[in-house]
Amino acid sequence: MEEVTEVNEQVDSQVHDESKQETVSKEDHDQLLAELEELKGKLPKEKSEAELNIETKEKELFQKEVSLTLKENGLDQFATIVKVNDSDELNTTIEALTQIVNDIKVSTGYVPTEHGKDDAYTVALKKKDVGGMLTNKLQNLFK
Repeated sequence: MEEVTEVNEQVDSQVHDESKQETVSKEDHDQLLAELEELKGKLPKEKSEAELNIETKEKELFQKEVSLTLKENGLDQFATIVKVNDSDELNTTIEALTQIVNDIKVSTGYVPTEHGKDDAYTVALKKKDVGGMLTNKLQNLFK
């Protein structure tokens, strides 16, 4: 008897659970399907093998252009460092690198330290002014 009661309770609970399920009208169902199709249409489409190959070739071509442009400007040592996405960015980067390299060349160039300033005697000597040279020598003699 208890088993029958348990089975009846289980059947009742299942029927009760099934009746709780939501029902959707045909119009709502069709509307939701239309929205789903619309959203699927907005998703990006997968690219074909040919499109992927074209993109790969374009990237390789642009990298060769970057390498060649750097080499033309004497900056080919920076080829592994420079990462750009378009021609404008490439030109800006090349201008900046060229300026930096030129600044480094100027700062590390030869700057004479033993070069003395011209005194009055040397200036008179360059002008071949004998009076100025004698005046300077006599002034230094009595200091």
